[in-house]
Amino acid sequence: MRISTSQIFDRNIVALQNNQAQLTQTQLQVASGKKMLKPSDDPVRAARSLELQQSQSVNQQFLANIGYAKDQLALTDTRLSTMTDTLQYMRQQFIKAGNGGLSAQDKAAIASDLRSQLDNLVALANSKDGQGEYLFSGYKNDTAPIAFGDHDGDATTPDVYYYQGDAGTRQMQVGPERRMDIGIPGSAAGGGGLFEADQSAYVPADPTLGTPATYPSAEFFNRLKTAIDAIDPATAATVTLPSGYTDPTSYGLDTVDDFMERVALYQSKVGSQRAELDSLDFAGQAIDEQYATARSRIEDLDYNEALSRLAQQQLVLQAAQQSFARVSNLSLFQYL
Repeated sequence: MRISTSQIFDRNIVALQNNQAQLTQTQLQVASGKKMLKPSDDPVRAARSLELQQSQSVNQQFLANIGYAKDQLALTDTRLSTMTDTLQYMRQQFIKAGNGGLSAQDKAAIASDLRSQLDNLVALANSKDGQGEYLFSGYKNDTAPIAFGDHDGDATTPDVYYYQGDAGTRQMQVGPERRMDIGIPGSAAGGGGLFEADQSAYVPADPTLGTPATYPSAEFFNRLKTAIDAIDPATAATVTLPSGYTDPTSYGLDTVDDFMERVALYQSKVGSQRAELDSLDFAGQAIDEQYATARSRIEDLDYNEALSRLAQQQLVLQAAQQSFARVSNLSLFQYL
């Protein structure tokens, strides 16, 4: 079969182009560290890689949510612990106030100290997280939960401590099938929550009628205030203790104990949640490593194999170039 000069050139050029393309592909793989430079290089592997990437992304979002939930619950736990410490100190002061040998001045001093501790409790109840959101306001985390003053717009009713949040419990998705509470409401329908407030007593403001909102009473704070006022000689005459109580000390101690029991209930729940989050975090990190390993097997380049292939392709290209140079110089005119 006769082969023309143009055929020799065409075939060699095609061969050189193919060798150059293969060499360029390998060089790009080495530079990027990836087997696939574009999905069309291996559609099946590319599809599997995308699936793993999406699954890993979802898992990493859960890990981020777990981290946020852990921070939120750790702060909540700290605030609840400080509440407990404050209430225990108040308990000691109420016991001290029950000493029959105290003078009026001594009782006034104890009442003043207890009022300071009550203010401290209010400040703890109005704690914020790192984003400036209130911890114990339910869904209304932009509103301070505890306030003192007119709770119903009626000037004839006495000022009280009242709850401005709601009974909602904020949650965070920390797993495919797990939503965890990350907030503690101060109220509950029918009474309850951290501050013993009846959310069903809340009546929103009516702009049409011009009536203000009515907020539920924060019972634990008001009960403490009543007990303190009953101890202070300056205000004792204006205070009427609930039925069954004749001594403000016992009323104060019962209130402190009830408040501490409520705090302990929520603190126990928070402790269990933090332990669960640690387990979820550990499992999530392990899953993330598995996804990373699976993606690496599909995507990452074997440098030993690639560098060996690169050297071989360079050698083949050089040989082809030299061969073509010699063939292209063949001519009868060289022998005349």
